[in-house]
Amino acid sequence: AALLSSVPLAQANPHILVDVQSGRVLEHEEAFRKWYPASLTKLMTVYTTFDAIRSGQISLDTPIVMSKQAAAQPAAKMYYKPGQKLTLDSALKILMVKSANDIADVIAEGLGGSVENFAVMMNAQARALGMLNSHFVNPNGWDAPGQQVSARDLAILARALLRAFRESGNYFEIGR
Repeated sequence: AALLSSVPLAQANPHILVDVQSGRVLEHEEAFRKWYPASLTKLMTVYTTFDAIRSGQISLDTPIVMSKQAAAQPAAKMYYKPGQKLTLDSALKILMVKSANDIADVIAEGLGGSVENFAVMMNAQARALGMLNSHFVNPNGWDAPGQQVSARDLAILARALLRAFRESGNYFEIGR
């Protein structure tokens, strides 16, 4: 018993289980606690991008150019060289399969002009969706002061992605 009492208990991250159709919460633990989102941030990057496509700000055929800043992001990444181009469609597919940090940043630069401007767009989307405990600083989820979400907010975002962008469902099936 003494040995067991000295072993730290595993701490699970906050979680929430929501029925996508009704929005009813089926189970949760610490769903409002703010925590570091890591690559789950890319869900907001995808949402913001799909919204920009829908509103005509950008198209899937739009070429985006790898910048030095985006290419310098830490792994996981695709290792594109500065100046290399890819379409937004290809970038989204790579982002959703590989969770590549360089691709998240190049999408942000393509839509927002800079990572900082894109973060403003992400935060506006979060507020519009009712994500009360979230703040985004970058599109790739790399640790940054102030970057935080809650499990509740991620459930809102995931549900919004699935419901608002049904026509983009094929992106969520890549690699299945």
